[in-house]
Amino acid sequence: MTTLQEKIEWYTFWYWVYWLFSLVVLLAVFVIGIFFYFTDFQEVVTVSQLFLLLLLMILAIYLRMTALYYHSVVLNLKRAAARPPRRPRNPSQPPRNNERRKRYER
Repeated sequence: MTTLQEKIEWYTFWYWVYWLFSLVVLLAVFVIGIFFYFTDFQEVVTVSQLFLLLLLMILAIYLRMTALYYHSVVLNLKRAAARPPRRPRNPSQPPRNNERRKRYER
């Protein structure tokens, strides 16, 4: 990752990977929850199966939070890319006159 654009593309890729994977996990939680609730399977659901459902929900939350973190990184990188680069100060130029600032510091 040498350029800013490559970093933006890399983090955007991982944002979409985490976001889509979290949707897949949430869909699995939804389908398993409906299966547990609306079928005769509810008489034989064990605590370990409910614990698995809870772990899947925690995994979905983790994936979604990671995706949102990558999204904020992408937004910060885009903001940095939109800023014009700073020009280095020319050492041959005299320093700025800070008379106005000195007046207010008294």
